[in-house]
Amino acid sequence: MANEKHRKKDSARLVWDSKPRRAANPKDIEFQTAEVVIPNPHRDEKQIPISFKDGLFGENELDKQKMNRLIWGDNLLAMQALLAQGYEGKINLIYIDPPFDSKADYSHRMTIEGNEFTKEPSVIERLAYKDTWAGGTDSYLDMLYPRLQLMNRLLAEDGTLYLHCDWRVVHYLKVILDEIFGPSGPEREGAGFKSEIIWFHQVIGMPRTNPFYFPKSHETIISYSKSEKVKTKFNSDSRAVRKPFSDSVLKSMKTDENGNSYYSRGRTGTVNPWAYDPKYLKTKIDPDKGVLVSDVWDDWRSYQPAGNEKTNFATQKPEFLLNRIIEASSGEGDIVADFFAGSGTTGAVAERLGRRWIMCELGKVGVQVTRARFVEMGAKPFLIENIGNYQREMIYLTGGRIWEMQQLVLKLYGATPRDKTSGLGVKKAADGIDELVYVGYPDRPVTAKKAEELALQAEKLDGTGYKRLVILGWDYEYNYHQALEARLKGQKERLKVAIQSRDIPPDIYDYLKKAKTEEDIEPLAEKVHFYERPYLKLSEPETKDEGGGKTRIKIGIKRYVLMDIPVSQTSEQGTKDYEALMRLAKDNFAVLIDYWAIDWEYDGCTFKSQWQAFRGNGKKAKTVPIIATETLEKKKRVIAVRVVDIFGNDAGATVEI
Repeated sequence: MANEKHRKKDSARLVWDSKPRRAANPKDIEFQTAEVVIPNPHRDEKQIPISFKDGLFGENELDKQKMNRLIWGDNLLAMQALLAQGYEGKINLIYIDPPFDSKADYSHRMTIEGNEFTKEPSVIERLAYKDTWAGGTDSYLDMLYPRLQLMNRLLAEDGTLYLHCDWRVVHYLKVILDEIFGPSGPEREGAGFKSEIIWFHQVIGMPRTNPFYFPKSHETIISYSKSEKVKTKFNSDSRAVRKPFSDSVLKSMKTDENGNSYYSRGRTGTVNPWAYDPKYLKTKIDPDKGVLVSDVWDDWRSYQPAGNEKTNFATQKPEFLLNRIIEASSGEGDIVADFFAGSGTTGAVAERLGRRWIMCELGKVGVQVTRARFVEMGAKPFLIENIGNYQREMIYLTGGRIWEMQQLVLKLYGATPRDKTSGLGVKKAADGIDELVYVGYPDRPVTAKKAEELALQAEKLDGTGYKRLVILGWDYEYNYHQALEARLKGQKERLKVAIQSRDIPPDIYDYLKKAKTEEDIEPLAEKVHFYERPYLKLSEPETKDEGGGKTRIKIGIKRYVLMDIPVSQTSEQGTKDYEALMRLAKDNFAVLIDYWAIDWEYDGCTFKSQWQAFRGNGKKAKTVPIIATETLEKKKRVIAVRVVDIFGNDAGATVEI
């Protein structure tokens, strides 16, 4: 009995074989700014926060911590980078809705010129979800456990985490969150576990179709906090967390001598002290304010968002849900984060409520839908960022080295490496032409200058030279195609090497992990597709003097060509979709464009989106215009254009006037 006094309490843990033993640490990974989006430049042009730093060239820099941020990439790396950049304990509210259905369909339906097409998820999305469930529940917990640990570190002392889940995993996640956030109880009132919210919506199953169990009609949202300070943050008077009193309460309402409304809960002298506390027999109420909602939310019974909110994104949640959560647990100016952002509902509601936001999404469709949603709502300026050196990080995670990766990529393309260090290989193509193949470095874009140097090298290499140069790049410089055309213009009479520029697909990481021996390469090589880069050409800008030092500028997209349309042709429907898209694109290339934007004064470094055109979502979808006009100050300027197509490919070009 003596030992009983020294036994530990609250030591319960969830254990599984592959549970990570160490917490993920902050990582000094840079975020690359892909775009500064300014939906309303006339209102907000002067509001972009600039840090005046004495850099190497005395340049001004964006103060990213003062801007809303939409990050494309793996949220594990994104959170590690945010911690390294000073966000520890800075985020006031985190809501996440991680995927919890191994059979979920993450495709996206699009309507183009009256024809319906299915945009399949990218291979990187497929692999992420496949890896999440490859080992069943163990794999899912492997994915989520370190991410929840990082969220705990990012959360402010008065912050709250809301985790949206369902019956498949809620019991596991509660035990994991108890371990990460610590136990709740009288000595930590308000800390740890806070609520298990039942969101009751329409019955999905019907008894006659599911005769063996009760129909599912709810999902679960569990909330946790770090400390008792969270009590000061809960906005119990917000209309978003209140609903009207029931008719029975209103009918029983009385007024005291001071004119205050109250509700009598029982009779004085009740014999059931466990049912009625005599001190609270009279409860003051405000009929106009309503009653605080319980942890069963049944006042929005549709699982689907309202019609004006719909984006056609498969996992979109209604804004009502996020409105209640954000209103309840944050204040104006607070930072709200969602690391499984989907179609951006969390950020859209946070924006409308005057909160700052950070969102991270792995799928390009989600990023595209979110960007269009924010432009349409006239949001404040925000950043779209990529994780810098993402490819290099992923290669190191697979245990590889850069030159080894280059060798494997060459082999997966079907080329034979020439040596260990150059990144060059050779291949006899299906049409009989000998190709020189180059694999770029994972942390730097291929430049037009590099392509020209390789083409000149290809002409003389190995004695006879090569008629075709194939470049496999992770990324390309901004104005790649036009810059390459300009460079080769003077070489056309002499240079006989044809250049093909292709993208290394994101799913290459999965193949790099599997391709351990020569025998592994051949079957894998048949599955990897290196898509040729899209081609973008701008029309010559037209200018008209408007007087008063102003010029009217007209610019447009002259040509956009997708060399490869990534629509699967493995089914009859897929083949029909592919052929229909090819016909549409041939007659009108604009049907392929999801979004394009203009920076009217490009600084050669950061693309500032000051004008945007986008297809829109669902029934609002429309083919984009390909001409833009703007009246600006008359001066020499570089105009940059960025185009993102319906498959997530992006291309850029610049023109000087």
